[in-house]
Amino acid sequence: MIDFAGYSFAPDKACIVCGHVIDGMPILAVAHDDDGDIQFACGEEAHDTKDWHLIGLEHIDFDDLGPGEMPTVDAGFAALRGGPGSTWEIVPIG
Repeated sequence: MIDFAGYSFAPDKACIVCGHVIDGMPILAVAHDDDGDIQFACGEEAHDTKDWHLIGLEHIDFDDLGPGEMPTVDAGFAALRGGPGSTWEIVPIG
């Protein structure tokens, strides 16, 4: 199991990740959808459909990508921060 954002997930849990994060940009936004899906993004506003990838949670290198101290992110909420080392803010999705 992978413990992340206050929950334990199976390592093969599918998650949606922007290509910028896959390419090494830090994670600045994490969404935990109402249906339990998890999304990781770089925090940039403009993303096309082709910018998103479906990968297993086990392929996220949390140390290298910099999620820092992630607070609990309940379903229906997102965690946002301004940059690596910044404080996470929890906000409702939508």
